[in-house]
Amino acid sequence: MNSSRQNITTEFYKELPQNFFKKSHELIFSRLDLTAREHDMLALFLSRLHKDHWSDYQAGKDVLAPQYTFHSDVLKDWFGISSKQLYPTLKPVAERLSGRKIGLSNDEVEMFDFLPLFARVTYKSGSLSIVPNAELMTAYLAQSAGHAQVNHKSFRALKSEHSKRLYAILSRFKSPGTKLHPQSITQLHGLFGLLDERGKLSKKSYTNNKVFIERCIRKPITEMMQCPEIFSELEFLIDEKSGSYGYRPIQRGRKIIQLEFLFRWKVSDNKGEAAYRKKLEEELVPDNPMLILAKDAYHVVMSYPLKGELTAHQALALKTVLEGILLLPEDMPFNSSFMARLKKMDFDL
Repeated sequence: MNSSRQNITTEFYKELPQNFFKKSHELIFSRLDLTAREHDMLALFLSRLHKDHWSDYQAGKDVLAPQYTFHSDVLKDWFGISSKQLYPTLKPVAERLSGRKIGLSNDEVEMFDFLPLFARVTYKSGSLSIVPNAELMTAYLAQSAGHAQVNHKSFRALKSEHSKRLYAILSRFKSPGTKLHPQSITQLHGLFGLLDERGKLSKKSYTNNKVFIERCIRKPITEMMQCPEIFSELEFLIDEKSGSYGYRPIQRGRKIIQLEFLFRWKVSDNKGEAAYRKKLEEELVPDNPMLILAKDAYHVVMSYPLKGELTAHQALALKTVLEGILLLPEDMPFNSSFMARLKKMDFDL
């Protein structure tokens, strides 16, 4: 067993993917409060990440998780700053990021899990080194519920942290047959990193839906449409009833309780980009335990009453799918037939 840490070094910018980085469904739909620079640093790490780097660790041959080191030339190009700006710019970013926690929670079943995003972030002699938290390996490698292919050039061109967050969310739904369902205001508070570990809003001003929608929805949509890179790949639609651009407000009485995003990804005619997307989509990764339980639960529901009732663990896994935390394969749709059987089982939605 090897007790030394494998170091994945990136000396040149061309070693990074030309267009996209993968961001897992779990990371996108988690509670994570990051600044714009912190988003970019996380994206840099994800751009270099590959499952092969973790094969020895997963097999038990390595005791320590790998370390990712980026040299100054890479950092200058990625962050768009000079050599003299590297230390003063990246120091506070690395300091904050090393203390950030990612929150995976489900209030309905009283479940939460807050984990440090990284084990260590250091900067020395012009190089940035990141040691990821090994407990998040499955989420980092997109081994559970699919991933988004995020155009890193477009992502880095955005200046607002809320714009980056919304762009990544929408990027999860590029493939045909995938759909972003309406999100409750509370769910959106979590997705935009506005909730603390107790599930409370970090800023009281966001209790006002008008303020929240203006800062986290309207302004990011405007910024994205003013970005040439994004304007060429993404289109927002107008809700005919409300006149809202890019989203449809769903109300209960006079109160907005949900938002449905109205957008369409444009088809790229870039053959190289299309080939790279196809390669990413075809990468095989093992299922995580929760996804396996969710698939089992799906078969129990569709076979009802032949296979009996759902176990407590299967019910929990199914709730994570219904809430958008996990995503089942396209051949396991939550259609009317499935929902009718689920209703017969007296499943608490």
